[in-house]
Amino acid sequence: MLRFLLFSCLFLGFSILHAQEVELSASEMETLKNNVSATAKQSRTIINTFTQLKHIDFLSNDIESSGDLYFKSPNIIKWSYDKPYKYSVIFKDKKLFINDAGKKSDINLASNKVFKKLNDLIAKSVSGDMMDETQFEMSFFRNNNQYVVKLSPKDQTLKKMFTRIVLSFGSKNYLVSSVKLIEASGDYTLIKFQNESVNKPIPDAVFNH
Repeated sequence: MLRFLLFSCLFLGFSILHAQEVELSASEMETLKNNVSATAKQSRTIINTFTQLKHIDFLSNDIESSGDLYFKSPNIIKWSYDKPYKYSVIFKDKKLFINDAGKKSDINLASNKVFKKLNDLIAKSVSGDMMDETQFEMSFFRNNNQYVVKLSPKDQTLKKMFTRIVLSFGSKNYLVSSVKLIEASGDYTLIKFQNESVNKPIPDAVFNH
């Protein structure tokens, strides 16, 4: 469960936010929102490799892990960790399934508000479908060949987990390239997505527990 708590503080991105950021104009912002939304709606499946870094201030080195991500619309997700250990979590059927090197367990999301919010957040982060002004205060930037969207949660449950969520999108394909979740303590998790494959069939067996 300790491993999952580290994972739950997650998500994902790279520290690319610096002086090169240029804030988007109102028209550019609307164009970006429309393109990201259209891409999210068209992405029925997504397969990525990922690298995850967990930064905790009192540790001298970040915790690094990597593996494969499988997403099937609207909200079935599998994180399969290969390094430094074998570990997987699956969100599906209103449950969270955990496989820790063969030791299996599950959590009922319907009876756990925090995990349910986390499931919704992860699904929308992966697909890019987070442009909801009722849920987040948002600001939009361009950074080199990427767009950067900074979201501050309005929902009290999410606020307790993360003070800010930073999404990066490719400027040509509008797919999520990284996610960064920042906690109130200043600790954060960053995940960078690579080798994306969109709308490739994923066998149901991938999501078996």
